Amino acid sequence: MNARIRPPARRPAVTHKLTWRTGTAEHSFHITVGLDPNTAKPIEVFYADGQRHGSQLQHTIQDACVLISLLLQHGVAPFAIAKSLSTASAFGTEQPSSIIGTIADDVLRQGLSP
Repeated sequence: MNARIRPPARRPAVTHKLTWRTGTAEHSFHITVGLDPNTAKPIEVFYADGQRHGSQLQHTIQDACVLISLLLQHGVAPFAIAKSLSTASAFGTEQPSSIIGTIADDVLRQGLSP
């Protein structure tokens, strides 16, 4: 595994709302994606808000953000992270089957933005 690339203390970031859809429910929350100031590529992701404080789902989102951030900082491309996670058919389309995949897909989209 590559050595960890530590993000600089000051870096641009984008906060926005995501929704994880299952066959029976929708869960909305906010994340912040930190960008490398030199390349504008995602280097970290944080849970920002949206779930009941102390809930299992909030902790799952926070843990997913930490793990995705570590992967990014060890040189794993956002595409490789998102592609490696499972998908399922929901609401007539193929979507991430977990909230982790929803976050990974969003980080991938941030990396593709100009």
